[in-house]
Parts: sequence; structure tokens; C-alpha cells
Amino acid sequence: MAASCDLLDVDPPELQFPFVLDKQISCPLRLTNRTDNTLAFKVKTTSPRKYCVRPNNGVVPPRFSCTVVVTMQAQKVVPPDLQCKDKFLVQSVIVGDGLASKDITSQMFVKEGGNVVEEVKLKVAYVMPPEPQSEIAEEHDGLERILVPMQRNVDNGRSTSELSSGSVSLRSAEEVGSPVGRIVKSEEFLKAAGPALETKIYPGPAEQSNQLSAIIAKLTEEKNSALEQNRKLRDELELVRREASKQQGSFSLVLLIAIGLLCIILGYLVNK
Repeated sequence: MAASCDLLDVDPPELQFPFVLDKQISCPLRLTNRTDNTLAFKVKTTSPRKYCVRPNNGVVPPRFSCTVVVTMQAQKVVPPDLQCKDKFLVQSVIVGDGLASKDITSQMFVKEGGNVVEEVKLKVAYVMPPEPQSEIAEEHDGLERILVPMQRNVDNGRSTSELSSGSVSLRSAEEVGSPVGRIVKSEEFLKAAGPALETKIYPGPAEQSNQLSAIIAKLTEEKNSALEQNRKLRDELELVRREASKQQGSFSLVLLIAIGLLCIILGYLVNK
């Protein structure tokens, strides 16, 4: 829906700029003359250094339209919440049929001296730019289109090792009539897609059983080793205890002998 006055229709009624840092962004304005008279227009803004308007004035013939391009200069800072308070004003006035754009003056848009000047006010809004489809996403989709037919070939009995190593030639793929032959067109593309075509091979039940048996055997061996070390430690501890008991018994015997001798000496001295 266009913003209108008695003389002009202005479309769109709000200037929307997909905000991108360090990039000029343009928004077109379409001005339509609603009358049977020639109109002169002038576009003003509250931020003339921020926007470039081409053309910023001109002449619109009766029942004709013209396009004005508003370009926002590259911005260095993102405004809070993408809010914008800038505004535009489109002024229009009836002029003579022979007037050229170069003859337009600012005095024509002064609301004095009987001049009928119509005005349309426009707001500015920043919007989030549309997300471009990246090349990475395109490559990912392309690889999926290749991997799906290749997986079908694997299910039909083709070796995954041949596919991952690139040993399947283009000629053989075309002879078989598989989807690979229709999609893959060059050896260079196969080389470029080689890392993405690698298939991870998971161990089968027999190999899983062998791996489990090996783990159990290793754990059993570690358990037996720990038990053997524990037994040796207990034997050494028992040996230390016995040695300590022997030393304690020998000390007690020596003590008794010393006490006995001491008593004999004391008795001898007393009797003497």
C-alpha cells in the first residue's frame, strides 16, 4: 500500500533497508502522478549525510511514474535493536507543462505566496538481511546426491572399499548404468569429493566377539598379577613379623640373664 497525498502516490510507504555492516544498501521509491497536471517533486531527509537520493528532485508528467533510488551509506556500527529514527519527506507541487528538472528551485516548495505544496512523510526501518544460500550448503547437497546412489550400490553388493579408494572408474559406472555414472562426470570431481566419500567400516559380530575376548583375557591377567603381588606382600609382612618376634625373644632372654647376674652380685656384696 502506497503513501498518498492529493498529488502523488509514494510506494513503498516505509523505506526498509536490510542492514549489513560496511555495505551500501539501496531502496527504490516509486512516485506516481495522480493528476492531469505536471508535478515537480523534491525529496528531503533528516540525515542528508547518511543517505544519497538520486534524483532528489524532478518532474513527473500527468498520470506517469518515476523512480527515485535512496541509498544508505555503509554503516560501521549496528544500532541498538536495529532501531532507526530517520525520516524522509516527499514534497510535490503543480508546475507548468514545459518545466524541466534543471529549472526546479527550492522556492517552488515554500508554502507561501499561494503555493499548494503536498507532502508525504516516510519512516525508515532496518530489517534483517535474508540469509544467502552458502556455497558450503550447496556442496553438502551435492555430496548427498552422490552418496545416496553410492550407498544403493553398496547395498546391491558393491564393495565400500572400492568406493572409498576411488577404484571404481567412470567407465565401469556408466556401463553398469548406476546413478553414479549419471552424476559423476569427471575424475577431478571424484578426487575433490574423495574425503567425503570415505565410508567408516564397523566391526562385525565375530570381530566384536574377538575384541571382547581379548579385553576379558587382559583384565584376567591383570587381576592375577594383582593377586600375586598381594600374596608376595603378605608373605613379606609375615616374615617381618617373625623376625621382629625373634628379636624380641632374644632381648627378653638377655634381660633375664643380666638381671640374674645383677642379683648374684648384689647377694655376694651383702654377704661379704
